[in-house]
Amino acid sequence: MTTTFRLAFALAAFLSPAALWAQCAGQDLLAAMPADDFAALEAGSEANPYATGNRYVATKGDSIIHFVGTLHVHDPRMDAPLERLRTVIAHSDAIYVEATEAEQQQLKSEIAKRPDLIFVTEGATLPERLGKEDWAVLSGELAARGMPAVLASKLRPWYATAILGLPPCAVKELGGQANGLDKMIMDAAAEARVPVHALEPYDAAIRVFTEMDEADQLDILRSSLPLLSEAENVYETLIDSYFAEKNRLFWEYTRERSIAESPEDPETAAADFARMEDALLIRRNYSWIDPILKAAEGNEIIVAVGAAHLSGVNGILALVEEHGYRIDRESF
Repeated sequence: MTTTFRLAFALAAFLSPAALWAQCAGQDLLAAMPADDFAALEAGSEANPYATGNRYVATKGDSIIHFVGTLHVHDPRMDAPLERLRTVIAHSDAIYVEATEAEQQQLKSEIAKRPDLIFVTEGATLPERLGKEDWAVLSGELAARGMPAVLASKLRPWYATAILGLPPCAVKELGGQANGLDKMIMDAAAEARVPVHALEPYDAAIRVFTEMDEADQLDILRSSLPLLSEAENVYETLIDSYFAEKNRLFWEYTRERSIAESPEDPETAAADFARMEDALLIRRNYSWIDPILKAAEGNEIIVAVGAAHLSGVNGILALVEEHGYRIDRESF
């Protein structure tokens, strides 16, 4: 699951009012693609290292790392993978995740103390910066997710993008914890008395954006608008791709659609997507490698992170392999 979805859980949950939403009823967009187009997309996806799979084990001498690609929303189909992991969890020396509950609470506390992190307190508002047409789309989508226009107009672009990471039908998940597989693994670790650690500081996710130029934040926000009309379908495609263990396929599909439907020229749209990919996935992958390798020395550990982080030449599996680990796929 991409980090934008995690940001939506970690941040939008803090501000959005609790509400009852309709169940999502989207369709898998990949299944609806013409056969030739799908074959080309799949071939391009599978050219990436570790393009498929949600669970791997990396071994080097007496160091063992179990990698689990997670999805941050709950689905009953996660129960079976969790049961298969319980023995591994019980025998592990430690579990590493993107953020433990402690980091999530710390992030919420920081936002409460510093509303300027997500709201513009002076200068141009989103309606002024986006223009009438884009603002009409954005304000309608934010209202559907529980954000009134008077607040939406003052959002920083990066936070507006985070809120859009979930369709309105899925916002009901935000009334409590995002009980996805990572949360289930943390709960199982607590039962087994296995320590759980965060791979990054509590504010790492928001610093990805707050350290970004506001103009770049606005470009990324604009690049997210074209697919909003199909938000439920995109969400369903994400879920189906995850349980088919084809997370790279979903990522490449998102890249292709974002570029094709962007109002910018293809080169600019591709650069915008690459900038987002670098901020959300690649740089974080590289920052995790040293802590993972250090924790694994002579130990058996589990690393459970969003499934989008696993694949690609800059994915954590390829990066760990570069340090002499053997990587084997496990049954999910």
